Amino acid sequence: MMIREFLEKGHKRTVNAKKNVLLAILARGLGILIGFAYFPISLAYLSPAKFGIFLTLTSMIDWFGRMDIGIGNGLRNIVGELVADGDDEKARGYISTAYFMLGSIVSGIAIMFMIANLFIPWTDWLQTDASLEWDIRILAMLMFAAFAIRFVSTLVYQIFFALQRVAIVDFFSLVAKLLFLAVIVFLFYFTEESLILFGAAKTFTFAFVPLAVGIYFFNNEFKNFRPSFKFVKRGYLGSLLTLGVKFFLIKVSMVVIFQTNNFLIAGFVSVESVAPYQAAHKYLSIFLILFNIIISQLWAANVEAYRKGDLGWMNRTMNSVLKLWMGSTVVIALMVAISPVFYHLWLGDKLEIPMVISTIIAISICVTTFVNIFNLVLNGTGKITLQMYAWLAACVMNIPASIFFAQNMGLGLLGIELGTIVSLIPLVILSPIQVRKVLREKEKGIWAK
Repeated sequence: MMIREFLEKGHKRTVNAKKNVLLAILARGLGILIGFAYFPISLAYLSPAKFGIFLTLTSMIDWFGRMDIGIGNGLRNIVGELVADGDDEKARGYISTAYFMLGSIVSGIAIMFMIANLFIPWTDWLQTDASLEWDIRILAMLMFAAFAIRFVSTLVYQIFFALQRVAIVDFFSLVAKLLFLAVIVFLFYFTEESLILFGAAKTFTFAFVPLAVGIYFFNNEFKNFRPSFKFVKRGYLGSLLTLGVKFFLIKVSMVVIFQTNNFLIAGFVSVESVAPYQAAHKYLSIFLILFNIIISQLWAANVEAYRKGDLGWMNRTMNSVLKLWMGSTVVIALMVAISPVFYHLWLGDKLEIPMVISTIIAISICVTTFVNIFNLVLNGTGKITLQMYAWLAACVMNIPASIFFAQNMGLGLLGIELGTIVSLIPLVILSPIQVRKVLREKEKGIWAK
């Protein structure tokens, strides 16, 4: 009864946000449990070195997944505004144009990658057995093919985000994880160790689910938004790109900061160290996932609120999220304290993860979530120029700082994560200042762009 009263209390926008966040947390929570389940199964199926190869290739593919010139995030803002204005026809034009642009982009990237794949010295780069050269080439090709499908098909999720229905996206992500768990269990019991089979199973499972979602919804509930070539308009390209390029540069910076760690660890520490890093990150990133859910829901809600001039709601919501963040830092500290026991129960003796690694990853996650709280407000207003510059500065700092701490200071894996923390300092300082100015309507110059 108390939960029901809590969910139904407040502004209509707040009620919708709370319900979606709660459902999304349930779906994401089940997804986390599934992730914990297939991590040890994956380690049992593949050797730590091969699993590290897969994780490193996944990070590389994820790089390309951000290369949509920010079209997805730009579309989320634009469709959110148009839906608030009741202009579904114009929204359909933007959606069609976005699909056309992404399809063109992925075609060009696919051609370049397939050619480059023939010449990349994978085993030298990954410092692994030369006999795995062709396995890695084939795996990279299959993973990229799956990426191409997922790259375009996940655009439908931006419509759910724009409609403030983040829980549905998390439900379909849960379905994909369940399917992969079933596949990996099958591989474990009925096949011998195969890097190619494992990688293809993971990437194609996560590609076909959003493809099926798009086909279903565009033929049913989203008929009014169904993309069509005849609705593609050159005039919409400018709007998508103006905002989209800024989001793109932010996303590229995030890729460099958060997705290069596997490569840096493999190149400057060892490929075997990637697996323990990922295991610790998976365990401690529960709260990062929680805040991503909140941000995904509140981003679109902030678009609507700012469009309607409801700055009071935006300020109250941000303060509530900040209180949640402060509470989460206590919980994540407790998680670090019990991490040795958890790792032993979860992974047995397969991996050794020192507490100092868990501590530095926890600090990094707390800093990242703090920054994201303020940036979700800025994303909703579209005033992201200063944020873009701050992320670019962080991007430039990240790799040199990580290498310096890892090699020059002799900190190894610990230094890689420390480099990430140091690179985020510009955002920790600037984002709260800009948000305060925007919500008080005192932003001028660069603060207002």
